[in-house]
Amino acid sequence: MIRIELFGQIRVSCDGEPCSGLSFKQRQILGILALSPGRPVSREQLADQLWEGAPPASYVGTIDSYVCVLRRAVRLGAGRSSALATTPAGFALGLDDRVEVDLSWFYLLARAADARIGRPALEWAEEAAALVDDVLLSEVPYAAWAVRAREEFTRTLVDLCQRGAQRANGLGEFERASRLARRAVEQDPVCEEAWRQLMLAHWLSGGRGRALAVYAEFRAAIADCLGDEPGRESQELYMTILTSSSGAPGGSGASSMDQIRILLQLLRQELDLTPGVRAPALDAHLSAVATRALDASGL
Repeated sequence: MIRIELFGQIRVSCDGEPCSGLSFKQRQILGILALSPGRPVSREQLADQLWEGAPPASYVGTIDSYVCVLRRAVRLGAGRSSALATTPAGFALGLDDRVEVDLSWFYLLARAADARIGRPALEWAEEAAALVDDVLLSEVPYAAWAVRAREEFTRTLVDLCQRGAQRANGLGEFERASRLARRAVEQDPVCEEAWRQLMLAHWLSGGRGRALAVYAEFRAAIADCLGDEPGRESQELYMTILTSSSGAPGGSGASSMDQIRILLQLLRQELDLTPGVRAPALDAHLSAVATRALDASGL
């Protein structure tokens, strides 16, 4: 089994043994192909990305030489049967029982999380997030192709963690919600939904003071990045926490209005996360939509 890792430096291992001796350009070629497995990349595209728009006149022979060395060093085989195949459209890295890429696994798990509901969705989200142990393509900080890949990946990671935090809060898994929400805001300091989930996680677990401190942290991040204030929904959640009569909405000292507000919010966000279901704008319609969703799921 050949494993290609794109988080951190581009690394390759064969049956658990590191493959060393690859040049920076050769690792870049492997990284470019591993970003879009199964899709051919032409020599012209590779040259443009490797030399940032100014390839040498001899780039065709140079790239062919790099690919030849890669195949031998990483035991990818040769020609059309190679896991790094030559096609009429260029070179393509295939994913099969011979090759796996950590980033591809991340996207596979993220799609699985998005397609499920409840606890399975949360578990897939956590498994995907656990794969991310470093910056994507950290050894290629400025190349346009790597920057684009990082931007796309970051959007997916933030969405995965934010939605996972929503799931966790809905399931009463507040520590897990806090970890996922914090991961999201570390990647995107202006993701309001992730900040709200972090506030909720602390409040619902009895940490009212910590939830209020998170809002202050959130407000400072918004001001620093955008020169703005948190949105209406975030301000309303802050005021609800600030004026609540107990550290946690479900506590014995909680008012009935506190409990109703939080139950409605949790129901709304769970409906928003259910595939094919959209939460209505009016609270009065929430229960009817929830009932239909439950009937459709067979629960």
